[in-house]
Amino acid sequence: MPDVIDALVALFGAAPALAGVKVVDGPLVTNDPLPQAVFVGYDGDPEGEGQAADMSQEWAAIGQKARDESFTVTCAVAAWKGSTTVRPIRLRAFELLAAVEDALRADPALGLSPPTVVAFASGSLVQSQRQSGVEVRIPFQIAVKTRI
Repeated sequence: MPDVIDALVALFGAAPALAGVKVVDGPLVTNDPLPQAVFVGYDGDPEGEGQAADMSQEWAAIGQKARDESFTVTCAVAAWKGSTTVRPIRLRAFELLAAVEDALRADPALGLSPPTVVAFASGSLVQSQRQSGVEVRIPFQIAVKTRI
């Protein structure tokens, strides 16, 4: 799991479509909103629990002592602007999400050893008006299957 999280941070940080977007490993240590961000191992909710991932394992085959591991990494894209107009910020958040999905499709193994497979699994839309402006956040899960 730590290798996958590191690989996701590197993948999103190097994605041309995310140039100029802050890629954050885990939660931020500030309350200042970022105009655009991709969080890895964090859902972007400063009020939340901060759960980074969950996992499960099962035997791959009796006798081999290998285990199939499945886990999801919690991530989020967020867009903020100091205005109250939601639509352009929502559109930008979905552009960031599309860039993340494109980067995952381009390297579904993240350069890790086979049989690692990584894919976008699910997400949700969160919109909020704050005193500093509108924020749109899309927390999502990246599903990972590998053998350990």
